[in-house]
Amino acid sequence: MTKIVVVDDDVFILQLISEYLKKESYEVTSFSSGKTLVEHIRSDRPDCLVLDIMMPGVDGLSLLTQLREFTEMPIIMISARGEESDRIHGLELGCSDFLTKPFNPRELVGRVKAMLRLTKAGTSAPDDKEAVETDGDVCRAGNLCIFAEFRKVTVDGQEVNLTSREFDLLLFLSNHLERPFGREHLIQQVWSYDFIGDVRVVDDLVKRIRKKLAEYHSTLVINTVWGFGYKATVQEL
Repeated sequence: MTKIVVVDDDVFILQLISEYLKKESYEVTSFSSGKTLVEHIRSDRPDCLVLDIMMPGVDGLSLLTQLREFTEMPIIMISARGEESDRIHGLELGCSDFLTKPFNPRELVGRVKAMLRLTKAGTSAPDDKEAVETDGDVCRAGNLCIFAEFRKVTVDGQEVNLTSREFDLLLFLSNHLERPFGREHLIQQVWSYDFIGDVRVVDDLVKRIRKKLAEYHSTLVINTVWGFGYKATVQEL
């Protein structure tokens, strides 16, 4: 049975979300704080997490940072604050999706299903043999290698530490070398459904990837296509 963990200090919301998820035959474990959450995730290995940002003690963003050190499971964050900065910060730290309270519980269920479908589909590279050399789940572009099955990136054998979203965007662009994509298209590819928010989140994501790749002297670079979006290119050092 698919296991979902829900964390929210509002007991009513916690019960409401849990009931809707249980109706979909998910096994739901709920927490009213994040005190023992990390230990539970390590031991129980759930399939998806719904996590509130504003909680007493350890807040959701701090928990997200800790969890992304050892798990890539889908994490959907919810918040009573509708500030764009919260959404962007959560996405930067590696959350898979973001909902602002109040929301329709059925929408949350739909997003959980979307995340689980994406996870089930796996992270193997798209079939684009003309763009990049592939070998099973390994994508090679210049001196950069992406091991899709293990969600691992290396440059000249040195591992590059990327967040979940950074990895997804880099994998997509690397499998479509020299092909430019608009920000909206990249959001749909990386988030796998229509994203409601500021498309500039892609700019922030690219900026961080560029910085990390430059530290390892990657020959794969992400170039700006002015007035449109971005494309990946392999260049000589």
